[in-house]
Amino acid sequence: MKALFDIGNSRIKWAWFEQSQKPAKGPFSLHDIGGAGHAECPFDEMAAVNWTDWPRPEEIVVSSVGADEHWRQLRDWCSQHWRQQPVRVTSVAEGYDICNAYARPDELGSDRWAAIIGAHHLRHTNTCVIDCGTAITVDFLDAAGRHLGGYIIPGLELMQQSLAQRTDAIQLLSQSSGSESGRCRTEPGSSTAACIEHGLLLTITSLIEVGCKKMEIQTGKLFHCLLTGGNAEQLAPCLGKGVAFEPHLVLQGLARIACEDHSVSATDRDSIKK
Repeated sequence: MKALFDIGNSRIKWAWFEQSQKPAKGPFSLHDIGGAGHAECPFDEMAAVNWTDWPRPEEIVVSSVGADEHWRQLRDWCSQHWRQQPVRVTSVAEGYDICNAYARPDELGSDRWAAIIGAHHLRHTNTCVIDCGTAITVDFLDAAGRHLGGYIIPGLELMQQSLAQRTDAIQLLSQSSGSESGRCRTEPGSSTAACIEHGLLLTITSLIEVGCKKMEIQTGKLFHCLLTGGNAEQLAPCLGKGVAFEPHLVLQGLARIACEDHSVSATDRDSIKK
């Protein structure tokens, strides 16, 4: 058994992973750890409730792009309760059948790196990987595993917060019910709340659509969208019927990293750090 952890800016996900299981299966859980719009829960309390009864894992693989404090808390908890030091993923120039587009590979966030790895091993096709979290990241990946670059913009909540600095704007946003299930409203709004909501959705979907079009012109190939992240289901209807949704894509990538070898070899240490 291996333990996988995805520490984001506002949430943490975790899963058990068996070497024989591809892709990763098991109990996926979410817990708010603070961030935009979320109340923070003491880490030790969360860990005691969720992880104390777990048996000691063979290996602990972590992607952490949130506050360093959360990484340190997880590292210390694992050391104390499991007598095991977790390994922290970092991006490299080439690994796990992926070629990183970044000139400075380690600047690519470990969550994006894991999501790209997960996407490639799930699909093996030209893919636009979209992670809709605190920030929205868009990464392009061809069928050969070449990362072609991407975009980063604020997520829906951060965009809303940038507008909600006046009390009346906050009230208007709170009155908005959000997109109806299975629908996406991007037409011009007929109220201030609708104008804000529709405008934000149109901003995000336009970036994705124009970005995909640019890549198709550049490469001569069609790219298929794969969504993940907390707001993915809200955005999916905006992007058409051909969009796929994988809620645990980062964990899928971490599972792939974990199954490269039964232990952390010298080669693996080039792509993970404690």
